[in-house]
Amino acid sequence: MAIINVTPATDITALIQSNNVSEGDVLLLEDGEYFQTINVTKNFIRIVAKSNNVVFNGKSMLVGAFNLIDVSGVEIFGISIMHYRGNGIFINGGSGNRIVDNRINSVLNNGISISSSHDNLIWKNEICNAGDGIFLGSGSTNNRIIENSVKECLDDGYETFFENDSNNVFISNTAIDNGGYGLHIFGINNLLHNNILINNRLAGIHVNIGNNAVAINNIVNNSQFMGVRLLDHPNLFFGQNRVVDNKFTGIGSLTRVDNGTFYNNTVMHNTDIGLILNITTNSNFVYDNKFRCNIPFNISNTGTNNTLLNNIDEPCKPCELTFEDCNNDSLKPKV
Repeated sequence: MAIINVTPATDITALIQSNNVSEGDVLLLEDGEYFQTINVTKNFIRIVAKSNNVVFNGKSMLVGAFNLIDVSGVEIFGISIMHYRGNGIFINGGSGNRIVDNRINSVLNNGISISSSHDNLIWKNEICNAGDGIFLGSGSTNNRIIENSVKECLDDGYETFFENDSNNVFISNTAIDNGGYGLHIFGINNLLHNNILINNRLAGIHVNIGNNAVAINNIVNNSQFMGVRLLDHPNLFFGQNRVVDNKFTGIGSLTRVDNGTFYNNTVMHNTDIGLILNITTNSNFVYDNKFRCNIPFNISNTGTNNTLLNNIDEPCKPCELTFEDCNNDSLKPKV
């Protein structure tokens, strides 16, 4: 393994393709502004910023900063990426790549886009002003999306796009102020754990077509529409989540969300119903949840064979919601 020093004047794609770079080598990027697109065509190449002052600036002319096509074991670490017309980092095929501690701002497509790839680690990246923050599609599986921050994106913070995007893990991420969903999940057996989803326009979490998703210990707050939207997804486990202060329904199970479990969630101060089990939502088990002060009421169950057990169902106290005017004379007790 060799450490190869690289400057903004280096044609990095040509360097990688040359005989001067072998699998296992580290390309150590010197400080400066890089105006180029990197195509990584060898496995186990590490591209590492020497400091926080390594900036890839596409100047709204280049399409993408990094393309990893059918490679494995590539690491991209510590780089700032901005003003590209496509994706910041694109992984197509391959497996086991590591995208760590990068900062991606103002790209027209996705901050990080993964297609038909598996077993990648996406960790501690900061993304803002993209299309989607982190996008997985075309049968991307077993990827680990951990401790990333996505804010102010045009569409979703995090998205799996197809039903065959399966066994992906989203842990301890944040999605704030995005134009679509905080987490938008299609597919099978995906895990959402300990994520914080605040002020996303359509919903904090949208679990879409697929099955067997698990959502545990997430916080969904101040969504401009629903807190959580569930659609065509049987055998969902939704446990110990906090769904609070959303502008419409707290949790909406809209169509064919069957045989799911809702356990130990806190659903309160949503300015529509706390939990909706729609007429086509059947055979769910809803137990040990706390529903408090959702307007106009806490639970709507029009489905079939749904079981509700040991849930707390509390109305609002006077003036509990922030939009109530406690100075209004009509709310004062009569003397």
